[in-house]
Amino acid sequence: MLNLSMKMMLVAILLTRLLAARPDLPVAPPAPVPCKMSNGQPRPFPCEFQIQALYFLGKNQEVVGKLTPTATSVKLPKSKAVKTIHSSGGDSYFYNVSLDFKRINTPSFSPKPSPIPSPPLLTGFYEVGTSTVSSPISPGEVGVVKKLDVKPELPLPGTRPNRVSFTIQLNYSTGDNATLLAPVQYVQIKNPITFTKFPASTNLYRDRSEAWLAFNIQVDLTK
Repeated sequence: MLNLSMKMMLVAILLTRLLAARPDLPVAPPAPVPCKMSNGQPRPFPCEFQIQALYFLGKNQEVVGKLTPTATSVKLPKSKAVKTIHSSGGDSYFYNVSLDFKRINTPSFSPKPSPIPSPPLLTGFYEVGTSTVSSPISPGEVGVVKKLDVKPELPLPGTRPNRVSFTIQLNYSTGDNATLLAPVQYVQIKNPITFTKFPASTNLYRDRSEAWLAFNIQVDLTK
């Protein structure tokens, strides 16, 4: 008869073989992504989105520049602007922008009004806005460039990101030492309902928005 140690060894070998033959189990979906505010404290409501990239497109819709959360500076070639306006006060260069973002948490509050107005709104419910300051704190500092609707469900891993397009204008003074005047340096995605749920003491739009990116953008006047 087998002694106890032999029996335990046989059981261990059998279990090892069974585990090796078992197909891989599906990976569990990640837990809701936490979001922190500027003061390091957890955000009262999980942020809905994560900005992945801003692509700047030239006159032939080619990518002439890219910004990401880890690469926040870019110079765009002057010759690739989709439109240029010359005036006595200086020159303005226009570029098309594609903002790629993905949902990482379901919304804490639906951005859609309830009940939906009749006829239904066609302009969307989230707001994409830009600012010429890197950390806006008042309505006059953010201009809405696009409204859009985004489904509240979390997408499957590998699903392509949401994309929204708009145009930016970069203004330069005249003269040999032309300087950039009040450039766009911030973009945010806003859930208008969640935005109002924060305490009045939360004055930074970075903390109230569902995703944001501050950046430095210039035109390379030599290209």
